[in-house]
This record gives sequence, structure tokens and C-alpha cells, in this order.
Amino acid sequence: MRSKNIGDADARPLGHVEFLVVDVETTGLSTASDVILQVGAVITDAEGRIKRRFSTYVRPGDGRLPWDTPNPPAHEVHGITNDDVNRGLSTRRVLRRLRRLAKRRVLVAHNAKFDYGFIASESQRHSIDLEVDRPVCTLELSRKLDPQRAESHRLATLCERYGIPLDDAHDALCDATATAQLLSILIKNHGANTLGDLRRITAQTAA
Repeated sequence: MRSKNIGDADARPLGHVEFLVVDVETTGLSTASDVILQVGAVITDAEGRIKRRFSTYVRPGDGRLPWDTPNPPAHEVHGITNDDVNRGLSTRRVLRRLRRLAKRRVLVAHNAKFDYGFIASESQRHSIDLEVDRPVCTLELSRKLDPQRAESHRLATLCERYGIPLDDAHDALCDATATAQLLSILIKNHGANTLGDLRRITAQTAA
């Protein structure tokens, strides 16, 4: 998947930026052998105001059901069943929806390496270019505030710390909504003013 060059977009004040905050639930941790089962996404601004929500279960592109053994580890985390998946949209349809939602917006995830990694892998598999340019990771933004790594930066822990509702953890839409609220708090805590500020903070953390 290619990254789209959006020129001087990093100079945009955050008040002029819309974010697409995403979360995925999967059959496991490997982009090579596991698949996405649920996607949650919200469009938000830097103040955490939610403008649109999207959530769906996802049917794997090859038509296979995700669970062929009882009580697999991932099911114990998110509780998604074969019946849920059967009610979902195809992977290709979900990716096309995400492509429309991501247009002219900045993609955000908590642990973007995982969530965007799965989205990018599935997009490549289905020959769909989302044209996403350098997602912003709230996990890395939070870690930057704790250089000694003395605290946990799991989403549930951060929600408790900052008083963010998380009523149904590991539901993709619930997690995406909470991440949108977390993003607005981290923007304020970092004193970030532009999109470039956020990306530089993340780059410094990853370095």
C-alpha cells in the first residue's frame, strides 16, 4: 500500500483537521494468518467531538468462518462468534467504506501498528488503496508523556486514568470512541497545535 503525499498538510492547525479513529477486532495477532472480524470507526475533531460513527462485523474474504475450535483465545477477549461474522459485511465492502471515510482525514488508532497493520494487510490482499498517510498512534502519544515507562498505556488503563467511558472494552466501536476522546486529551497534554506536531511526537517516541 502506498502512502499518499499530501504536501504541506502537516502545517494544518489541528482545529482544521478531521480524524478517522479506527479499531479492529481480529482472530489473532498475525496479519499473515489472522483476519479482521469487526471494525469500529468514528470521525472526530481535535476537541473529541464525534461527527459520525461506523461499525460492522466482517466476513472473511474467502468465506470461511473464523472459529473451527471451541473457545479460541481471541474469542475469549472480544466474544465475537461465527453468527456475528455471518451477519457482517464482506471484507472488501468494509475496506471500501473505510477508504471513503478516510478521504482527506487523518487515521488514528491506539497501537496503530496493530490496527492499521491489519487494515493495510487486508487492503493489499484485496488490491484496495486506502491512500492513508502516516497514521497517528495514541499509544505512542501517551508513552511520550511517560518517558520512563512507569505507567501502563493500555487503552482501558488510560480511560480509567482520564475518566473516559469504556463500557464495552474490545467492542471495536466502543474502543474507537474512547480513543477519539483520548486523542483530544493527549493533544492538550502535549500542547500540540498542528498535525506536524503530533507526527513529530510519535516519531520521537518510536525512535
